Amino acid sequence: MTNHIFFQPFVGKDYANGGIFGKRIMILGESHYCDEGCSDFGNCCLHRECASFTQGVINDYLDDGKERQNWMRTFVKFERSLVGKETDQAMRLKIWNSVLFFNYLQVAMGGPREAGTSAQYHQAGDALFEVMEKYQPEYIIAWGNRLWDKMPGEYWQNGDDIVVDGYHVATGWYVLSNGKRVKAMAVNHPSVGYSWDYWYRVIQRFYSA
Repeated sequence: MTNHIFFQPFVGKDYANGGIFGKRIMILGESHYCDEGCSDFGNCCLHRECASFTQGVINDYLDDGKERQNWMRTFVKFERSLVGKETDQAMRLKIWNSVLFFNYLQVAMGGPREAGTSAQYHQAGDALFEVMEKYQPEYIIAWGNRLWDKMPGEYWQNGDDIVVDGYHVATGWYVLSNGKRVKAMAVNHPSVGYSWDYWYRVIQRFYSA
């Protein structure tokens, strides 16, 4: 266990070589919350076995033998914005095995719209840098503007906005200790009101900008 990371990231088996995207992509969620299925999740941060909860969430989602739950729609909509089309189980496995998924806040929230404290967001920034240094992503796609606004400002440089259909999407990059740059942007949170075909166009511009 590292100093700052509690919820260990899900790392797709093909992430290191870029998988179907040919690039190392980190998907950055904001937080877990208590009704996502962890036993005794209200006390999750007291139990080391819950350190693998992020990995369990993705594995449950990818297991088509598991009963479908409402939170899974978020992942469906987002994965479609990575490939620009509706996805089936075979494509779903290829997508998530190609990426790294990490939840930013390292403590559990009480519900899906709950925000953390300033101290929790600050501590989470340290965890984010640890994950970036270890796994060396080339791109970060963050879920939601609230998270985007809370991401750390250290080692950050602003990039040019991506403009699609008149809507501006901010970009920038982090500089790692080895000098490599990690480009970052945020999509609208895919849990509600998410147009995956629009965001596919933005994400494609993001890769080429």
